[in-house]
Amino acid sequence: MEKAYEVLRKTFGFESFRHEQEAVIRRLIVDNENALVLFPTGGGKSLTYQIPALCLEGITLVISPLIALMKDQVDSLVMKGVKAASLDSTQGADRASWVKQEVISGRMKILYVAPERLNNEGFVAMMRQVKISLLAVDESHCISQWGASFRPEYLKIARAAEELDVERVLCLTATATPSVAKDICDSFFIDREAGVFRIPMYRPNLALKTEVVQNMDQKMARLVTILKERTGPSIVYVTLQKHAEEVSNRLCAAGLDSMVYHAGLASEERERVQQAFMASEKGIVVATIAFGMGIDKADIRQVIHLFMPKTLENYSQEVGRAGRDGLPSTCYMFLCASDIPVLEGFARGDTCAKRDLELWLTEVAMREPAPDGTLDFSLYNQAKDYDIRQNVLNLCYAQLELDYGYIRAITPFYSLYDISAKSSSGWAQVLADSSPAAKAIRQYWKPKATGTHTVDMVLTAERSKIDRTELARTVNGWELSGYISSKASQVRARYMVVKPMPRSAKEIKSLSTLMYQGMVAREEEAVEKIRQVIQFATNDDCLAQQLAAYFGDDNVVPDGMCGQCTFCMTGSGVEFEPIAQAVPDPYRIQKILEACPERDDPRLLARMAFGITSPRLTAGKWSTYHPLFGSMVDTDFNALVAAFDVECKKAGYAKSEPLPVVRTAQKRTYTQATASSSRGASRGGYSSGYKRGRRGKF
Repeated sequence: MEKAYEVLRKTFGFESFRHEQEAVIRRLIVDNENALVLFPTGGGKSLTYQIPALCLEGITLVISPLIALMKDQVDSLVMKGVKAASLDSTQGADRASWVKQEVISGRMKILYVAPERLNNEGFVAMMRQVKISLLAVDESHCISQWGASFRPEYLKIARAAEELDVERVLCLTATATPSVAKDICDSFFIDREAGVFRIPMYRPNLALKTEVVQNMDQKMARLVTILKERTGPSIVYVTLQKHAEEVSNRLCAAGLDSMVYHAGLASEERERVQQAFMASEKGIVVATIAFGMGIDKADIRQVIHLFMPKTLENYSQEVGRAGRDGLPSTCYMFLCASDIPVLEGFARGDTCAKRDLELWLTEVAMREPAPDGTLDFSLYNQAKDYDIRQNVLNLCYAQLELDYGYIRAITPFYSLYDISAKSSSGWAQVLADSSPAAKAIRQYWKPKATGTHTVDMVLTAERSKIDRTELARTVNGWELSGYISSKASQVRARYMVVKPMPRSAKEIKSLSTLMYQGMVAREEEAVEKIRQVIQFATNDDCLAQQLAAYFGDDNVVPDGMCGQCTFCMTGSGVEFEPIAQAVPDPYRIQKILEACPERDDPRLLARMAFGITSPRLTAGKWSTYHPLFGSMVDTDFNALVAAFDVECKKAGYAKSEPLPVVRTAQKRTYTQATASSSRGASRGGYSSGYKRGRRGKF
């Protein structure tokens, strides 16, 4: 541990470790054992792998889900003189080549990559050439299918740890419930007693407040009052990107300068907003959950959830950004009936029709492998063809890979290349290239009006009988020589066939049924998490005590009462009992049926009525621009599916040609779609039963 103390002082400028940092580092570099770190946001997780990385021989590989967070970490380490870098999709060829050379030479100490990088054969081959002394898995709760932020590619990390023969593993997260923590430990062979290090979630300087409002105007009135009384910087969290713009405009109209941050902004603008907020003394940023990862500002005095968070995991992580300096800070959560459909839409949007899942699986199972034993698919096209979102398709392929062992994801490729000349002399070199691949490219490329040429690599390989990789290598060679500029598009996922897939109709139906059941279970789990947030906000119990207990810290709040949350100050939880219409309105059902002629998929019709987008709804123009999209958002979703199933059954589940669609002048928003329900219409499945005995007398 001597070297660890030295690195702590000389490289990072700290005189002592905080909390459980020292114990974690000892577990890694002295005991040489795997570990799981459960520290709240701002708890100092990064040092628990950065210091061992500089104490151990070899390289530390860090798996991180966000490019922006990787860049922040790398920039900070490089400023401290640490040899660190990332490999990500935004880098040019020169930068990526330099990073790889530094890794292979052994000079690189910390390398950050996204989990998807583990599908890249070249990357895996490179990492097999070096000694990986430590694998750090950031945001490791993403590994659990029952976590709030599940990502299919995280499932493959444990397998990669074995195949790359890493010496030790450190998993890190701020938001793991006991069941998710168990999943992580089981996947990475972490001792659940000696190998788990946690800091309690309870933060005594945070006052958790909940309020019920009826509509957006009431929200804004309270928000303006709260912000005008602020004593420091504030973050206002919203659900949708459009909400961020709308709220910021209304704050500015009320005389409050505010910034906007969401994933739809250009990266330069996001960086500008982040830097301005970090430097501010009383700045306000209105943001989606895209804002916050890597934000290490100690003096944030208020975190306001203007729209209810969809999980307690999200809530915990976001309020954890307040008051890191230990000074009193306040966290507000507003409950509004018209907000629930947005969250339920997120929860239900990933479940496709069972029939579509079976059709997708049939295509995959019946596709003949290429001569090299691989299959490739355009997930973009499959999403449209089968009305399954791309992130859901990723999970389905991951299941075929990990649960059933049929395939293995390998390096994806781009099917289209747009080629443009850099100079006339360079273009002459392209035209003079006499290699078989060059001749094939020129034979099958298509000129465009802009002066560029488009090459379909799949089609060219098929017609010329030249391997696609050789064609791509030729184009890349031209670009590296400075002859052309190229832009690749239409990525195709690629899989090696490990064992034959089922091909009989009965076997395919059986497998698709199993996969569909898992999909429905995840949907219900997501809806349950919304209910948990409402229960948390309305229970007759201390909010801080409830939040701590949710993450397994039952006894950290003294006497179970924080003394400053809404319950502790008033003696009761807030009253909020949204209940949806259980019986759909027949008139509105008929209007949806008239607008959308499809009768093969009751769930498609229910999505349109409820306001949940899907690839097929978008393609048919029955989605966000349609005046009836979201018109039945005040009705229980499952009741809608049942009602439309009756109509589809009458029509023999037939697919129809789309009818002409009338468009409104602008996109509908959830604010518009739910305006009628905000006057008291309530939501499904969130009924009473949340109240229980109070914890004390007031």
